[in-house]
Amino acid sequence: MFITVKILQGRECCIEVADADSVMSVKQLVARELDVPVDQQRLVFRGKTLADSQSLGDYNIGPDAKIHLMVRKVEKQQSSTDSTDRKDTTFLWDETKKLLLKHFSPEDADKVMQNFRREFESTIASVSLDDLERMASANLQKRHFIGDQSTSS
Repeated sequence: MFITVKILQGRECCIEVADADSVMSVKQLVARELDVPVDQQRLVFRGKTLADSQSLGDYNIGPDAKIHLMVRKVEKQQSSTDSTDRKDTTFLWDETKKLLLKHFSPEDADKVMQNFRREFESTIASVSLDDLERMASANLQKRHFIGDQSTSS
């Protein structure tokens, strides 16, 4: 059977596999086709990360299935970007709380904030890779269009 492996916002390849093939063997084929080292690959099917030791059949992956390839960045020493990301996230929640406090009592603001965070995390958890790709493409097209508008003035 043939399956498609697609890098988010990138190339894709069609490879021939069998139901009994392991995920690791698929990664090796993908490494040859897309030049992505096996140790940097994370294969995802229907929102689940595929374990190297499992077979395609274990995940009910059939002919013409599309598997998403997430490419891991090469791990460097603990960078400052991790702490920067946390600071940015904390800053976002802090600013949201300040905004809520302008309109609600502290107790109500806490309740609204808890509900908002819960809903936000639930929404983010349910976003598929296809959804992310569509949002990224739309954002890139919008930026490109805005760039074209500003250069033509």
